[in-house]
This record gives sequence, C-alpha cells and structure tokens, in this order.
Amino acid sequence: MSKFRKLILCAAFVLAATPLGAQSLSFEEALRSGEAQSPRLAAQRSMVNSADHQAGRAAELPDPRLRLGIENLPITGADRFRYDRDFMTMRSVGWMQEFPNGAKRAARSVRAERARDVEQAMLVAQRAMLQRDVGLAWFDLHFAERAKTALEKLVVQFAAQADTVAAGVARGRQAAADSFMLRGAVEQARDRVIEQDRSIARGRIALAAFLGDGAKRPLGAPPDTARFALQRADLIERLQEHPQLRVFEVREGLSRAEAELAKTAKIPDWSLEVGYGQRRPVFDNMLTVMVAIDLPWQAPRRQDRDIASRLAELDQVRAQREDARRSHEAELRGWLADHDTAVKRIERFASVLLPLARDRVDAALAAYRGARGELAMVLEANRAITETELGLISAEAERAKAWANLSFQYPHEATK
Repeated sequence: MSKFRKLILCAAFVLAATPLGAQSLSFEEALRSGEAQSPRLAAQRSMVNSADHQAGRAAELPDPRLRLGIENLPITGADRFRYDRDFMTMRSVGWMQEFPNGAKRAARSVRAERARDVEQAMLVAQRAMLQRDVGLAWFDLHFAERAKTALEKLVVQFAAQADTVAAGVARGRQAAADSFMLRGAVEQARDRVIEQDRSIARGRIALAAFLGDGAKRPLGAPPDTARFALQRADLIERLQEHPQLRVFEVREGLSRAEAELAKTAKIPDWSLEVGYGQRRPVFDNMLTVMVAIDLPWQAPRRQDRDIASRLAELDQVRAQREDARRSHEAELRGWLADHDTAVKRIERFASVLLPLARDRVDAALAAYRGARGELAMVLEANRAITETELGLISAEAERAKAWANLSFQYPHEATK
C-alpha cells in the first residue's frame, strides 16, 4: 500500500472517529436547536391548529336530524300493537333542521377567531419564554465553566509553588511547615474545583432538558451582552407589544366576543321539521310540517344574567392585563438596573480590583523572596486574585442574565 493511500485512510479514520460533540455549540445554535426540539412549542402549535379548525366551522348550521318511528300505535283493545288497523297509526320518517339566528352564528364565528388569536399569541409568548430559558441555561453553563478555569489556574499556581517549596525543604533551606501549608492549599483549591464540577454538571443537565444530546458539546463564544438589539428607551415604550401582554389583549377580545354571543341568546332561534307518515294501504298517507321558535320570555332571570356574567369576565381580564403590565414594567426596569450595576462592577474589576490584586501578589512574592514576608501572605494574595477573578465572572454572569431577560422580551430570530 502506498504511503499516500495510507495517509488518506488514516485521515478518513480520524474524521470518522471524531464525534459531532467536538464541534462547539454557539449561543445562536442553542436557540435554534431548543426551538426545534421543544415539546412546549409543539403542544402550542397543536392548539393553534385545533383553534384554526374550530374557527373554520363555527358559523356552520348544526347537523340535521333524521326521525324514524311509529306514531299513535294502539297498545290496548283488539287492535293493540297493530299498525294497519287504526286510522291514526302511521309509520313516520322525518327531517329536522335547527336554524340559530344570524347574529348568533356571526358571534360564534367571531368568538372562534378570537380563540384562535389567543392560541397564536400564546405560541409567540411561549417561544419568547423558551428562548429566554435556553439562553439563561447556556449562560449558566458557560460561566460555571469559566469559574472552574479560574479555580484550576489557582490549583496550578499552588502546585507549582508546592513543588518549589518541597525542593527547598529537601535541601534544608525552608521549613517543612511551609510545605504542609502549600499542600493543604493545593487540596483546598482542588476541592473547590470538584465542587465547581457539580455546578457544571447541573448546568449541562439543565441545558440538556432543552437541547438533548446537543448539550454535551463544548460551548462556543458568548454573545456581546454589553449592548442590546433595541434602544433602552424602546424597551419601555414597546412594553405594550410584550407577548405576555398581547395574550391578555387577545383574551380581552375573546371575552368581549363571549359577551356579544351571550347577547344573541335574547334573539329567538327556530327550527324546521318535515315528516312523512305512511298509513296505506288502508288509510291515506300524511305530511307534517312543523316550525319551532324559541321564546326567551324570562330574559332578566336568564339571558341577562348570562350577559352580566360574561361582562364581569371581561372586567376581570382587563384588570389582569393591567396587573401584568405593571409587573412586566417593574421586572423590565429591575433588569435594566441589574444590567447597569453589572456593567459598573465589571469596569471596576477591570480597572481597579484586578490590578490591585495583581499588585498585592507581586508585593507578597517580593517580600517572601527577600525574607521580609511569610508564605501565608503569598497564599492569601493568590487566593485574593482568584476570588477577584471569580467576582468578575459573577458580575459578567449577572450582566448576561439581565441581557437575556431584556433581549428576549420578544421572540428572537436566531442567525445562522
């Protein structure tokens, strides 16, 4: 076998053995995958389809009825149970059709359309909520992994220092207590890494609830959470377009349609029945035509109460909508405050706290090497810079969570 062919086979083997999980999972891809796999959205789409079918037949007439039977059959006397002796007995077949009034049929159609609007608005709201939940889960895992990286760096630093001190102890230049102190610091740092592994595992489990096996892939670079797609002022001004508030808006329309439908109950419905009675050969056959009309003659006790009930439900939806608007506005302003605070903290970490922590480490190392300081000061300085880095990661995580909550007020079209 030629060397070139061997290279081709080896390359093919490597490509075949490389799992799909080696490819990074970007934030945008996670959004698309979560939406494609969501049973929540699938269930709501089914509800939209159901409401669409109902809207298509709401104004139709009820199905007609077929009547079959024997009328005026004697059950006593010499002719009992004989249908061909008494002139009143006949075998009958009939057809009956109910005709709801035109206003009621139109109101039923409007109600079905409003019900479909509610389900469609629910789909949009569910989609926005799903994208927010997927985004938050992605960020939780991302920042958990970043925190682990910072802790692992601390382990490496302590382990390197422990090796150096151990060599000094072997030469008799340093005290054994310093070696024990560093070994203890290394193990404590490793314990924190193990604890952080739990946070990563839980974050990956939470993401897997949305993405399935896709959550096993390494995460890609995070989006820029310092800026929003919308202007800050637009986030407040467009609050009425919030999907959750839109749901209440269309529910208000549905309640209004229910009230209008209840009002049509005061208009009489009617029905038509045509029957054919067979009495031959002894007697003549008969034709029956009947018209029935509803008589809503106690409207104050019946129909008016139904109308009042529907109007009360309409008032309830209006109050719920206002309550939801206030709640969403408070949440939105709170997330803006969280984002602003996180931005200020990140700037302080980058410009003040991290430089101070690094200067402290340099000063502690210089003092220790010059025999003017203790090893404990160096360890504490290293811990302090790691804690500062963890604080920066925490501030960035808070900014990312606020960004996700603000960015997914409305459904987001993920880019490819």
